[in-house]
Amino acid sequence: MDFRSYNRQALDLNQQVVDSIAEAQFDLPTPCGPWTVRELLSHMVSQHLRFGAVARGEDPEQACPLDKAELGEDPAETFRAASAIVTAAFAAGDADALVLLPEIGRPVPLGVLISFHLFDFVVHGWDVAVSIGAPYAPPAELTSLAYEVGGMIPDVSRVPGGSFAPVVNVGSDADALAKLLGLAGRDPLWRGL
Repeated sequence: MDFRSYNRQALDLNQQVVDSIAEAQFDLPTPCGPWTVRELLSHMVSQHLRFGAVARGEDPEQACPLDKAELGEDPAETFRAASAIVTAAFAAGDADALVLLPEIGRPVPLGVLISFHLFDFVVHGWDVAVSIGAPYAPPAELTSLAYEVGGMIPDVSRVPGGSFAPVVNVGSDADALAKLLGLAGRDPLWRGL
């Protein structure tokens, strides 16, 4: 499956949320503790730049050190520009080419890397939205695809210091977004405001 158009859709949803961040909200807590909204946004921009570099066959550390992206004077515009960079890199890349993003730890086909990016950003859209009290309702198809990808996360990624928190049990009657969030180690009832 080609995840590129779905990833673009997730980034468009993220941009709507990021565009709604007020200046006073950048220091609010997020479900990705201990990160604030500003720190989470820096992580998100960093990931765009790093994934884009890997898709182009370049060193991600040269593109941006992990979680160290500068947001500049206009964080929403910085996010928009970084989204355009990763989208262009994904579009130009060969989905079957093996690529290595250090935080994943092993080479994977670019198409798989794109699916990981999709999963991450459907969840991060919620992270930012719930932190600032903004609406967030990804389409069911996008949520379902992200859930399928999230099911491939190895347990070794869920240890202390790993990329993901342990799965949160949300119950079988939870909606699709809540199930996705639980799979990503989020409590769907988290409210920081």
